[in-house]
Formats: sequence, C-alpha cells, structure tokens
Amino acid sequence: MTDDGSRTGDDLLAGAVDLHVHTAPDLVDRFESDVALARDAREAGMRGVVVKSHVVPTAGRVDLVNEAVGDELLYGGVACNGTVGGLNRDAVETALELGAEIVWLPTAWSANHASQAREDGIERFVGQRVPDEDEEIPVARDGEVTAATRTIIDLVAEYDAVVGTGHATPAEVEVVAAACADAGVDCLVNHPCFRVVDIPLDQQERLAELGAVMEYCAYSVQSTTGHTIDRVAEAVERVGPENAALATDYGQADNPPVPGLREFAESVVDAGIERGTVRRCLVETPAGLLGLD
Repeated sequence: MTDDGSRTGDDLLAGAVDLHVHTAPDLVDRFESDVALARDAREAGMRGVVVKSHVVPTAGRVDLVNEAVGDELLYGGVACNGTVGGLNRDAVETALELGAEIVWLPTAWSANHASQAREDGIERFVGQRVPDEDEEIPVARDGEVTAATRTIIDLVAEYDAVVGTGHATPAEVEVVAAACADAGVDCLVNHPCFRVVDIPLDQQERLAELGAVMEYCAYSVQSTTGHTIDRVAEAVERVGPENAALATDYGQADNPPVPGLREFAESVVDAGIERGTVRRCLVETPAGLLGLD
C-alpha cells in the first residue's frame, strides 16, 4: 500500500470491477449484505461491483449503500424475470431512470433455463419459481430477436447502458449480440461457460468479433462439470482481454465475493495468463463497459 492509502499496481484487485455479485436481501441466503460488500470492496481497493438479483431491481438500492459508506462503489441493474414482468418495458425503463448499468435478459425465466430446470424436476431457482412452458421467455426466434427483446435493446441504447445476455441458449446469445452490435449497444455475455449456457469457445470468438464481452466467472468453474481454470485461460487468450472480463458470480452463503475474486484472478495467472492481461480483464474492460473513468 502506498502512502496515500491506495494499493500498489501489483495487487490484482486495485481498481478492479466485479460485474456479477449476489447479495442480501434476497430469497436465499447470501454471504453478505450490500453494505458489507461495499465495505469489503473499498478495503480491497476495488473500483466497483455490480450487484445482481434474479428477483428484484438493484438499481436505486445501491445508491443508498453508496451514500451510507461515503463512496461510489456499487452499481445496479435489473433482470427481466417474472418478478418484474419479464421483458417489461416499464420495469426496464424505470430501472434505467434509477441508474441501472446492466439490463439482464431473462435468467431463470429464460426459455433455455426454464426448460432445463423442468426436465430436471427443479421447481425453484435461487428462491424464484421456475415458470411453466407457456410462461417461459424466449429472446430470439428464427434467427431474429423477438419484438420484446428489440424493445429492451432500444431502451438500453437510449440510456447508454449494457445488455446482459442472461441464461439464453448459445444460438439466442449470438442473435442478441448481433442485434446489440447493430444498435451500438454494449453486450455482456454472462458466464458463457456456466452449465446452463455452455457456449463453445469457437462461438465465443465469433461473439467477440461482434464486439461482445465475455464474462468469465469463478462460480462457473466451481459449479460446472468439465469447466476449469485452464479453460478460462484458454478462452481469455482466444477472445482477447479487450473482450474478456473476470468476475465471480459469488455471494452464495459460502462464497465471499471479494477474496473470491482475488483467488480466481491469481489462479488465472497461475494458469499462464500474464498478470497485465489479467489486470486488464479485471480493471479496464469491465470499467469500460460501465463507462467509468
């Protein structure tokens, strides 16, 4: 640490931004609250953390936390699941008016995730009801985004925010990424190696060519059979650090987000990625998505 209290350049978390953390309050137990996360991030010298919820908007509530801790550390968004009415223009526009940085397309309510969950006999995902077949939400059909998805992309463009691809199929993700590119909207491909999404690396390269950023998460390595740190390292090499962000998707009761990000980043270095490249995936690329100086 330097005399002014900032971290040295060798610390991977100095100025880092985690684009994907879950906190309390939520429908399931979480490792810590918004306030505790903000304090941990500040102590680690991080630039920011995006708080994600599958069930409620986090835009707005993060402002109260930032005021309480006296620092602009947390950023919010909205996930287009059933609890906000799905791909609901009004819910999304309200969240954007409140400062949402990311609008996530449906996660548990996506047609992809919901169909997989029903096949496995799962009725709830992180506390949220898995929808019936007639309620699930596709984001693309026949190679085109749906009209509802197009409306959301256009709204995000108007507010200069980011579209997160949620838990869509690989084919849907590619259609969404192309639509975002056409609209001049930043596209974040959420945990492309997570078991529910599972996008092949060659397709991730195509998504990067469209300008999308891959969000490689520690939780995907932890929870997805066959996905490893070595595969994360290979993916970063193939898409390039300008199209790769390292995040955690942590916040589960036994997964501390801030130390988890440091451990994940160090493991990617150990897997052969240069420290400077890892720093770019932690700092410049995610900060650029959020428009941070």
